[in-house]
Amino acid sequence: MALIGAKSHAQEFYIRGGVGYVTESGKTEFNNADPNGLTMIQQSTDITINPDGSARIKSLSGTLGGGFKANITAGYMFNPYVGAEVGFNYFSGYDKTIGKFTSPQLQSEEIAYLRGLDIVPAIYLTPAFSKLNPYARIGLIIPAAGKLHIETTANQTDGGGAGTDIHINAESEVESKFSVGFVGAVGVTYPIGPKLQVFGELEFKNLSIKSKSAEITKYETTAVTDGNAVLVPGQQLADLPVNEKKFIFSDTFTQGPPDPNSPRRIPTQYVNASGVGINVGIRYSFGK
Repeated sequence: MALIGAKSHAQEFYIRGGVGYVTESGKTEFNNADPNGLTMIQQSTDITINPDGSARIKSLSGTLGGGFKANITAGYMFNPYVGAEVGFNYFSGYDKTIGKFTSPQLQSEEIAYLRGLDIVPAIYLTPAFSKLNPYARIGLIIPAAGKLHIETTANQTDGGGAGTDIHINAESEVESKFSVGFVGAVGVTYPIGPKLQVFGELEFKNLSIKSKSAEITKYETTAVTDGNAVLVPGQQLADLPVNEKKFIFSDTFTQGPPDPNSPRRIPTQYVNASGVGINVGIRYSFGK
């Protein structure tokens, strides 16, 4: 294959846009998503209690890095072979069960997913072939906005007395501290016009997001009798003290008497958002 002439592709700006799908890689255990201990769920486990009292315990592991994304990137080629770029990824992670407990009286589950915007500065390398042109890029991935969302459900059979079940629905949001990961990709471009190319690539990301704070944003307890649901007084979000609905993650802290009017400090947690996936899209060059 012939090399691209330096005159046509040297020192030019380009933009690239596309979509992609990411699956998990580098699985680890999940975080403790129930610091108040309301669900009977143990961290990263799926526990089933049988009617005879025996228990089946399954360890859960994975990442929250799987899902779908859209990307737009602006770049500049210093010469036909080396460039630099900055990309913006919107990531929508798929739901992942991070804890579950099932018994004849109680069924509870925790589901987590990520939504956010990442900034990806990278170096772009290519041999500058004229047609099917391979390339590689390597850089950083920096979460810039977004949150970890956790949805919890718990259903207690006859929890309000014979014939009355208790249902709990809760939602939590986790804010992150500044975190940096690594991303790399290999792919190919193919020209479909003088300045327009299509691309496809395989991408790897290694990202662990440090948690900053968490808040329970929804907590609703209902009693269900013969299909009729009523809110249980005293067991709603407004009834929770501050230290049971707001949390701050710390590497070190002093444990003192609980203050119901202040957020509770709990040990630092990290969210594993690593993954491997494919991206496809279009690249447009602004060169002459």
